[in-house]
Amino acid sequence: MNKELINDVVMNRIVAVASLLLIALPVGIACIVLGYGMGDNPCALCWQERTAMVLVSLIALFITRYGLKPKYIGLLLLTSVYGLFAGFRHSAPHMLRDIGQGFGPAIMGVHTYVWVMVVFLVVLIAAGLLMFVQGDKLIQWSEKTRWEGLNKTAANVFLVVIAFNIVQAFTQTGPAPFLGQGDPVRMSFNPQNIIWSAGKWDGLTNMSLRGGYGITKPNFTDMAVNDATRADAQSTVSAVKTVTLPAELDGAVTGISYNPSSKLVAVVTNSNWVAFLNEDMTQVLAKAEIDPNFSVEISNLAGVAFDSDNSVLVTADHKSFARVAYDPSARIADYYANFFEGTDGITEFKRGRFETARAKYNYVGSVGYDAASNEYVMVTLPDAKRNNFVEVRLSGKDFKLNSERVLGIDTKALPMVTGTLVDGDKLVMLSQSGQQLLTLDAATGIVVSATNLTEAGNLQALTVQGDKLLVVDAAEGNNQVRFYIR
Repeated sequence: MNKELINDVVMNRIVAVASLLLIALPVGIACIVLGYGMGDNPCALCWQERTAMVLVSLIALFITRYGLKPKYIGLLLLTSVYGLFAGFRHSAPHMLRDIGQGFGPAIMGVHTYVWVMVVFLVVLIAAGLLMFVQGDKLIQWSEKTRWEGLNKTAANVFLVVIAFNIVQAFTQTGPAPFLGQGDPVRMSFNPQNIIWSAGKWDGLTNMSLRGGYGITKPNFTDMAVNDATRADAQSTVSAVKTVTLPAELDGAVTGISYNPSSKLVAVVTNSNWVAFLNEDMTQVLAKAEIDPNFSVEISNLAGVAFDSDNSVLVTADHKSFARVAYDPSARIADYYANFFEGTDGITEFKRGRFETARAKYNYVGSVGYDAASNEYVMVTLPDAKRNNFVEVRLSGKDFKLNSERVLGIDTKALPMVTGTLVDGDKLVMLSQSGQQLLTLDAATGIVVSATNLTEAGNLQALTVQGDKLLVVDAAEGNNQVRFYIR
């Protein structure tokens, strides 16, 4: 099969042409035409993609010079897979933008970071075809396989393009640890316009394949208190009563909600349990462990809110949700796909994902329900990379985004809100980091008052029962509910 379809000379020339095309077209055009000609500067991710193309082209040259060896084939495949990943990583945050939006110049209507994926897919497909046509063993270079004009041309073009890239890299980006800009300015050789940025270098201890999108998931059992998030308080309140929740609740309670009509209390825990309790919270009426991988991934439960007399919306920290209800006639055996285990008495109606814009890259620590507008309300948890304080309102009718707005608060740092309660035209928020209750004016979106809570703790959930505000101090095996006069 080897002799019939392809020989060593033809294979050598094919690989040489592939190396030449790869270095001359995507790399050469990006550097010389777009860069030197049009002033386009690569961002930090562009440099990774360009580096992967250069390495694939270099490996192809090694093959033309030293033969088709397994170690070169392996390196070529590994480098191409890395390049494909780099292109996907770069494209992911941009491909779902509004029509026509993107980053950098577009070629035939397609931005360069998308072309990267096309290039490496072509490389992988071509490599697979070349391996297939060789039959049962790799072609060996013979005395007929010479380092001829085509090979020398490919090598010389490679060196020229590399020289242009070296100049661009060290003048526009700088040496390590400068890794390039996230939003690069135009290419310039004027020192006043050149920016060397280390903003994309977080050190070895904070490395993440998601880069700026590597947001730390909240740990609801270990959230720090931060005085910088405390607002000036108008009052201080002390608990008038404390109730310890039943020990059979698995995990730390991260959400609580009370319905005055049905006199039910619903709670969720970080261990993916949802439970319904009686009004005085001494008895678990029904409970179930939500299967986090069925249909929609939902784990690290963050909040719960009654949206009818017996149904609640349960949300995870990443805004996936499930609607469940207390139903004494329900049998746990009928919900194999929904729940891992539990007792009779719980049904699941719906599971889905809330999609947001301003809050897209923030986790949440709570959910509330506004019966007047039939909306679920969430407030983002700020992060060093996405320091946002956003109120999100989502439709209880079609479970789509209704509105988002940036909230205002007079503090040195943004609070970590772990409880949300709609109270007429006010939004009451529980600040775990500030150990406070914050009141938001619905009309202005500004925190207008704050109340200090005397009892400190891992404050993770908030609801109202009559004239009392209920605050959960969460701890596995010792979840306590504190009652405060409204």
